[in-house]
Amino acid sequence: MSVRLLPATATHLEAYVRDPGELAELLGTSLPEGWPEFPQAISFTLDLLRQRPDEGEWWMYFFLDSASGDLVGSGGYKGAPVDGAVEIGYEIAPGFRRRGLGGAAADALVARAFQHGEVTRVTAHTLAGDAASGGVLRNAGFSVDARIEDPEHGAVERWVRTRAE
Repeated sequence: MSVRLLPATATHLEAYVRDPGELAELLGTSLPEGWPEFPQAISFTLDLLRQRPDEGEWWMYFFLDSASGDLVGSGGYKGAPVDGAVEIGYEIAPGFRRRGLGGAAADALVARAFQHGEVTRVTAHTLAGDAASGGVLRNAGFSVDARIEDPEHGAVERWVRTRAE
């Protein structure tokens, strides 16, 4: 399995806000049932793209199945690199889970980040004990770096993958 990363633009996200069908038309595919799981990410990213359009490559991407062209999820980075590090996040639509697409998306985000010379470390966070998300990250070459108590979410694990020199 592999996914193609398509940068989410303000045009894409504005279309979704007006009518999700409009985004489907722009992407040339249907929107999967249950996507987005975190719809607040759409308006959050749209605001960021409007405020800092020069950082668009460090925000949201649509994940398209390389074979079928189907939209299978979305994710991206939580901002431009800071001290050589970027954080990734991702979601796969319920109907596409357990097919290796989460790992393919994580691999694609990591590969893209490491193409930039300033990125030496990619991080991700999961709820402690989340075996599915942990498995995706472990398979993508991440390892747990720390366990953190988050006041909102409880125990959280920070995963890290460093660029091979």
